[in-house]
Amino acid sequence: MTDSTENTSDRLIEESQPVVIDAGTLEFSAEDLTATGLLIPFGVKSRSNLGEFTFASGDVVLPSDLTGMSLNVEHKREDVVGAFSKVWEQPEGVMATFKYADTDAGRKAFEEGKSGKRKNLSAEVAKVRIRDGKALPGAALFAAAQVEKPAFEGATLLAAEDTPDTVSATETSITWSTREVSEAIKTAVQEALAAFQNSPAEEAEVTEPPANPAEESINTDEEPVMATENEAGAVPATLLAGAAPVKKAQDVDLGTVFAAMSAVKNSGSQEAETLLAALADIKVEASGGLTTAGSGVIPATFTGKLWQGKRYQQKYISLLNHQFGGINIAGRKGFKIAQGTALVSEVANAGQKVELPTGTATTSLVSSTLRKFGFAADYALEFQYLDGGEAVLQAFFEGVVDSGAKVIDEAALSTIFTVASKTTTALDRLVAPGTYPTQYTAAMGQLIQGIDLVSDNGDDATFAIVNPFAWNQLLYTPKDLVPEFVEFGVGIGTGEATAGKVRVVKAPASFFTGLGAGKPQVIVGAKNAIEFREQHVEIDALEVAKFGVDRAMVAFLETFIVRPESVSIIGAV
Repeated sequence: MTDSTENTSDRLIEESQPVVIDAGTLEFSAEDLTATGLLIPFGVKSRSNLGEFTFASGDVVLPSDLTGMSLNVEHKREDVVGAFSKVWEQPEGVMATFKYADTDAGRKAFEEGKSGKRKNLSAEVAKVRIRDGKALPGAALFAAAQVEKPAFEGATLLAAEDTPDTVSATETSITWSTREVSEAIKTAVQEALAAFQNSPAEEAEVTEPPANPAEESINTDEEPVMATENEAGAVPATLLAGAAPVKKAQDVDLGTVFAAMSAVKNSGSQEAETLLAALADIKVEASGGLTTAGSGVIPATFTGKLWQGKRYQQKYISLLNHQFGGINIAGRKGFKIAQGTALVSEVANAGQKVELPTGTATTSLVSSTLRKFGFAADYALEFQYLDGGEAVLQAFFEGVVDSGAKVIDEAALSTIFTVASKTTTALDRLVAPGTYPTQYTAAMGQLIQGIDLVSDNGDDATFAIVNPFAWNQLLYTPKDLVPEFVEFGVGIGTGEATAGKVRVVKAPASFFTGLGAGKPQVIVGAKNAIEFREQHVEIDALEVAKFGVDRAMVAFLETFIVRPESVSIIGAV
């Protein structure tokens, strides 16, 4: 046994791999480009890439739907010349009729069969298992080939050996591993590539090697020579029937190699996956690979700025009287009249020419307050004058704008809570929840109570701000438990709801300072209770000495508390 033979020993034959069985010859019908022949003989030693074994009736599963079952030339699956039109069992074996394609390739294969050049039929069967020289039931017919010689070359398509608890030396001798099959294929590809690269095209033809006894065994009626216990792992002679002769460089079919690689990319079949394992040493972005890890040779696809969620939309400051611009450097002032007693009262004396009562009133001056917010940075001029940096710089300053909008919105929310909850001491304006019908949630009761309270103070409620605990109660209030006179609707995922003309907004629990997070807290107010004015300014200045730009973004927020009694909070500590 030669070294090359020894290198192919000790292999496991996988059940999922196909077996090729050479059977009878074809009979042709020129009228409709069809041919019929014996595909799998029963009770006859079938020559295959595994050697000789027999099939019996029922061992092969015949498909009820022949769609996709093809006839190829010399087991080249890409060289399809026809298709199955009928398959059935007869006492002598599985028979099949093929319809040739009405193409140049199909007509050529038909004529080659009729002329006798390529008239032999060979079956391609998957899931073949063999024990004691006999196939076990469960094999699946999936294709057939029209071949010139009734012996399969290359032995690359394998059948599976059944492996019971006790395995005989004969069964062990034809056991290959998936890993080693892949290694064998890989070695064959590497040798083919090496032959192509190292041998000149004009090299003299290589003399065919002496006939291998293994090849002779497949052409005789003798039993195949199998391994003994002392030769465990040796390949039986019949397995070497397809050993290919040494090829010249110009004989190497690199197209087949690259076609197989393409099949790996575009197919999820196990056969394609097996070939991928055989080429696993051509790695990508890995140590020792064609491109090493982190090499940067294959750049990642750059998608630019990623989605970072919705840009911030102010939702609290807009509940009140809010406008942009119009802030005076000296601020704003106004006065309010407060009635000490009723200005108008009933005349006590019903007589004529009586003295009229006089009421009293006082005035008070109200001033606005101003808060300032800002951001400043010094960025390199390269961002402004060279290509490639504009998108990054724009995204950065969009983030600055969004941050400013959020900070100012939350500052307004803090002001709203302060106005609603106190006058001079902490939480002195907090209104305790009333007594509500037991079928209603506390949050629903507090919302209705707050709307009434603003109305009692001489205004119309337009907004409500609730903590998460109250929001959950409102969100999950059954429709049947909403009072009939109350219109209430929730926008799922928006954090907002409506109660008639009142806009309800959820706010973080952290803004309800001093109140219990595990209890519902509800602020209700009127739009004109507070006036907010917001103004933004951008400042750019060249920093020539350092080749940079100083950019500042400044925002001003003027708060004018017009009527605090139009904002109330109903809750508990």
